[in-house]
Amino acid sequence: MEALKFLRPGNVAPFAKVPWPRPGTWLESESRPELCRSGVHALLPDALATWIAEELWRVELDGGEELAPGIVVAPRGRLVSRVEEWNDATARDFARSCAEHVCAGARGRGAEYAADAAAAAESAVADYTATAVGYMAAHAAEAMTPGGFVAERRWQSHWLAVRLGVDVHG
Repeated sequence: MEALKFLRPGNVAPFAKVPWPRPGTWLESESRPELCRSGVHALLPDALATWIAEELWRVELDGGEELAPGIVVAPRGRLVSRVEEWNDATARDFARSCAEHVCAGARGRGAEYAADAAAAAESAVADYTATAVGYMAAHAAEAMTPGGFVAERRWQSHWLAVRLGVDVHG
C-alpha cells in the first residue's frame, strides 16, 4: 500500500522518535499494529494537514490498514522517495492559503483566529509553524460555523495533496 509520512530531519518520526532506515530498507514493528501505540504509521492525502513536519516522504506499507480517518498502520514500511515539492516556500504558500481561506467573511472570535493565522503565515516554514497556522485557521472556521474545524482541515489536506501531487489513491 502506498502512503505518505512526515518526518523530522534525518528521517526521524516526529512522535515516536524512531529513525527510519535509508529508502528501500524496511522498518519493522516488533508488535502488532495498533493506532498510536505500535506499528508503522503513515498518512493518506486526506489527513496531511494535521501531521505536518519538515520532510514529506512517499512510503510503501506491507499490510497497511486504515485504523482512523486518513491514518494507516502496518507491521512494516519503507521510504520510497522524498516529496521535494514540500519545502519552506510551499509551506508558506500553504499557510497563506489557510489564512486567506478563513479571512473572507470572518467575524467575532473567528476573525481573531483568522487574523492570528494571517500574521503567523508570513513566517511559516515546513515545520510546526505551518501546522500552527492551519490549526488557527481551522479554529477560525469552527468559530464561524459548527463543524467548520473538520471541514477546514479537509480543505487544507486537499490543498496540500493537489499542490504536492501526492494522490496515492489512484
